[in-house]
Amino acid sequence: MFCYKCGTRVSSEALFCEKCGTNLKDNTKEENLNDSTIQVHNIRQALKQNIEKDRVNALTLDKPNVNITDSNLNKEDNNKTCCKIPFYKNINVVMPLLSAVITVSLTCTYYFYQVSISKSVEKNRITAENMALQGNISGAYPIIDKALSLRPNNETLKADKKFLQDGEIVNSHINVLDSYIKKKDYNKALNELDETSNLISDKAGAFYSLLNKNIDNKKMGITVLQIKNEMNNKSSIEDLAELLNKISNYNVKEASETAAELRKRISSIAYDTANEYLKKNDFTSALQTLNKGITYNPNDKKLINFKQIIISEKNSFEAAEQTRLQNAMASAAMEDKNNKTNAVEVTSTSTSVNKYGDFVIKGNIKNIATKPISSVQIYYTMYDSNNTELGSDSTYVYPNHLDINDTGQFENTEYGTSKGHHIKITNITWVLPQEDNYENK
Repeated sequence: MFCYKCGTRVSSEALFCEKCGTNLKDNTKEENLNDSTIQVHNIRQALKQNIEKDRVNALTLDKPNVNITDSNLNKEDNNKTCCKIPFYKNINVVMPLLSAVITVSLTCTYYFYQVSISKSVEKNRITAENMALQGNISGAYPIIDKALSLRPNNETLKADKKFLQDGEIVNSHINVLDSYIKKKDYNKALNELDETSNLISDKAGAFYSLLNKNIDNKKMGITVLQIKNEMNNKSSIEDLAELLNKISNYNVKEASETAAELRKRISSIAYDTANEYLKKNDFTSALQTLNKGITYNPNDKKLINFKQIIISEKNSFEAAEQTRLQNAMASAAMEDKNNKTNAVEVTSTSTSVNKYGDFVIKGNIKNIATKPISSVQIYYTMYDSNNTELGSDSTYVYPNHLDINDTGQFENTEYGTSKGHHIKITNITWVLPQEDNYENK
C-alpha cells in the first residue's frame, strides 16, 4: 500500500503514513460514508416514512371520520381498535414489521455488497502495487484502472496510478537507449539516463526507489560497455588506471570481469616497460613503473618477483659501479700523477762542436701524457770527454704545444764551450692545460 499523498510504501494495517503523517484511514472512512453509510441511512429514513404513512392509512380505514392531523388523537381508542383485529391481520402491526425486515435485508445485502467491492478493490490494489514493485508496470495498469472503476474517489488508487504514469515515462526514456548503444554513442545514452533521473529526483517512496535503482543499473551497464570499448585504445598505465577507478564503483559480475582485464593489462604494460628501463640500467624508473603496476594489482606475483630481481640487480650494479669508480679514481690518480711527473719522454739527443768552437746540443722528445702539454723546457748539464762538468743550461722544445703522442725538438748552442762532449738531462718541466707547471726530475 502507498500513501496517497507522498507515495511512500506503508503497511496495509498502518493508520498513519510514516513519512508525512497522513491519516490513512480517513480515505476509507470517507469512502464508506459516501458509498455505504449515507445510502443505508437514506434507505432507513425512507422506510421509516413509509411505516408512518402505512400506520396513518390503517387508522384512516378504521375511522374515516377521524382527523389524522388532530393533535388530540385518543391513544386509548387506537389501542382498543388494534385489540379488535387479530395480530397477523392487523396491518398496523404487520406493515411496520414487514418494512423493518425488508429494510434490514436490504441494508445487510447492500452492506455486504459494498464490503465485497472494498475487498476486491483492496486485493487489486495490493496486486497492482506488488507488480509495479517487481517492474511490471504495464501489467499493473489495467488492475488499477479496474479498481478505480469500482472506487473512482479512492485517493490511494489515484496516487498509485500517478506512480504508474511516472514509471511509464521512465521506461519510455530507457527504451530509447538501445539505439544509442548500437551506435556505441555511450555518452548520449548516459545523458538520457541523467535527464530521466532528474524527472523523478524530487519523488520519494519505495516505487521511486525502484525506478532510481533501474536507472542506476542501466548507467552501470552502459558505463561497463563504454569502458570495454575504450580500453582497447589505451596503452599507458595512467589511462588504464583511470578506467579501472571508474569501473571499480560497480559491484556486478560484468564490471568485476572488466576490472580484472584492466588490471591484467596494467600488469603487462608495467612488466614490459620496466624491462626496457632495466636494459638501460635505469633501476629507479624500472622500480617506479613496477610500483605503479603493483598499486593497481597488488597480488600479481609476476610483478612482485620482478621487483625483487630489479632490486637485486640494482644492488649488484651499484656495488660494481662503486668498484669501478674506485678503480677509475685510482687510475685517474695514477694518470694524473704520470701527467704531472712523467709526461715527456726524451727519444734522442746529440751533441757536436761547430767550426766556430761552439758546443751544439740537439734532441727529440714525445708527449706521453694523457693530456696535451705546452712550454716544455729541457734542463741539462754539460761534460767534456773526461766526464768533467762544464756547466748547466736549459732550452725550450719546439713547437710549444704538443698534443697527446706528438713529438718536438729542442736545440741549443753553448758558445765558447769547445771542450763540450756530451750532456746529461737533469730535469724537464711542462704545463698542463689550465694547470700549474709540472716537472720530471
